[in-house]
Amino acid sequence: MTYGSESDEQLKAPKTLKARFQVQGRQGLVMDRQRAARQARRVSAGISALVALVALILTGVRLGQGSEAGVWTVLYLAGGVVSGCGVLLARFGRTRWAFAAICVGAGVATLGDGPMFG
Repeated sequence: MTYGSESDEQLKAPKTLKARFQVQGRQGLVMDRQRAARQARRVSAGISALVALVALILTGVRLGQGSEAGVWTVLYLAGGVVSGCGVLLARFGRTRWAFAAICVGAGVATLGDGPMFG
């Protein structure tokens, strides 16, 4: 077999090439996309739940150390709630919005550690 002989024949018969492509794995392509979407939803939900859990744990630890409740408490809990909403968004397939909720929730919770709320 020479270089390019098979591809020249395939180019001359586009219907054959199209038929071979359709048989090749259209079903596999659909399954791969579904698997990737399912994995993205799981990862987004997991990270969002982790950020919410960390915010709640830090609130409990800081209150357990004797810190007075104040603005930092509200910021920690608000960050936990916002990132917790990311779990719901991810479960409904809105992974981009879930990622935004993770970022905003982590940012709001991080504000609670700021020097003005310490």
